[in-house]
Amino acid sequence: MKLQVGDALFEPLSRNTGEITGIEEGPNGRIVQIRWRPEENQLPHDTEHFYKKVLRCVKNGEFEYTPKISE
Repeated sequence: MKLQVGDALFEPLSRNTGEITGIEEGPNGRIVQIRWRPEENQLPHDTEHFYKKVLRCVKNGEFEYTPKISE
């Protein structure tokens, strides 16, 4: 599996929906930028995680992953 910009994530624990907005090379590895859109009455927020951590969370079932549909 390969993460790409535009892919969607869902975190069942907090019920937040997120979208990968960027993937950059950092000094200690690739960094994934995610814009989370929480439920009603909450503002969206951005987070950064290491690429390997996001992949591990998807494989462990902590995030549900949906690839971007390319047309």
